[in-house]
Amino acid sequence: MSNPAYLWFIDENGSPIVGGSMVLGREGSIEVKSLSHHLTIPTDRNTGKLTGTRIHTPILIQKEFDRTTPLLARAICRGVTLKSAEIKMYRTNEAGFEVEYFNMLLENVKVTGFTPGLHPEHIWKILKCVMKPSSGSIRMGTSSLKMAGTSEPLPNGILAIIDSNFRVLLIS
Repeated sequence: MSNPAYLWFIDENGSPIVGGSMVLGREGSIEVKSLSHHLTIPTDRNTGKLTGTRIHTPILIQKEFDRTTPLLARAICRGVTLKSAEIKMYRTNEAGFEVEYFNMLLENVKVTGFTPGLHPEHIWKILKCVMKPSSGSIRMGTSSLKMAGTSEPLPNGILAIIDSNFRVLLIS
């Protein structure tokens, strides 16, 4: 079984877009069926030297059709900028409990694509959403990292803060 991931949106007015998850501690979130995001840095093929800055592709998620689907479709049709989207990923620890191990926080999010479809192996309707920050930042982190030289966790588990032009502002 794959590790579960959940998504929380905050709309343009600061209100949560409530999903259908009933999992304890994740109520109102959206269960993510799949997620992809690609990060590259241009390099010279011959020398291996860096030739540019990091390039992020939009984040692609797949989710079931639920009560958030028409709200996300409206966001696309009206060009609405959502305040945030937070994706939390979980895995099972040694004790058999699911714990958060990685998260991504996108601020000032545009949902830029919407592809309804029927999953070929299951009777699930899948919605593909493409999300990209219009301004603001993406924060990616893990709850298991520690600050160098201390036993203190990183603030909010931040690994990197990336601005709307996908420039890295801070790496922890």
